[in-house]
Amino acid sequence: MKQKKSIIWGIILVIIGVIYLLNNLDIWKINIFFDGWWTLFIIIPSLISLSNKNNIVSSILGIIIGTLLLLACRDYIAWAMVGKIFLPLIIIILGISLIFKSKIIFRKKDNKNDPEYFGIFAGCEEKITDTFKGGSCIAIFGGVGLDLSEAKITDDLTIDCIAIFGGVDIKLPKNVILKSEGISIFGGATNKYIPGEKSKSPTVYINHVSIFGGTEIK
Repeated sequence: MKQKKSIIWGIILVIIGVIYLLNNLDIWKINIFFDGWWTLFIIIPSLISLSNKNNIVSSILGIIIGTLLLLACRDYIAWAMVGKIFLPLIIIILGISLIFKSKIIFRKKDNKNDPEYFGIFAGCEEKITDTFKGGSCIAIFGGVGLDLSEAKITDDLTIDCIAIFGGVDIKLPKNVILKSEGISIFGGATNKYIPGEKSKSPTVYINHVSIFGGTEIK
């Protein structure tokens, strides 16, 4: 986990350094110090910490707070609106997280190399046709579509889904047993899955957190 975070931060620093270098050489003028640039120091670490399932609530709060501040800096919303939304939203999220804390159980994966699918300010569409052993879907101001309808699932597995101002869409094969749990805050989760034969079928555990977003299983 620490190695993955170091790689992500390394990539970010390389990008910033390249942009800075191009600016200094008058090759490409990009103003990286735009209004509200400092909010990225709240948003980016919060995005990275989402990979740690024990920091879900604090990560989500960081993303929402950073996004609100960025929108205010960019004059998309008034600063007065931030003040009106900020504290009540924090109280609501903390309260609901305490109520449903027992329902947010991210199961420990046997394989630490399980894939992670990100849709952050963009879309991610994946169709799996070979063996699938579990993974994570994270959609923030974007979407993730994971098509497992033709995937080979032979053992129990877990899929963790986080949708914040975005959506996660998962298609399952008919030969599995579905068990889904999670919470929705100003969002929703829809289960349209119609299973086939359940005898001796592997179980797919889908844990979801949907905040101003949605998770759909079919």
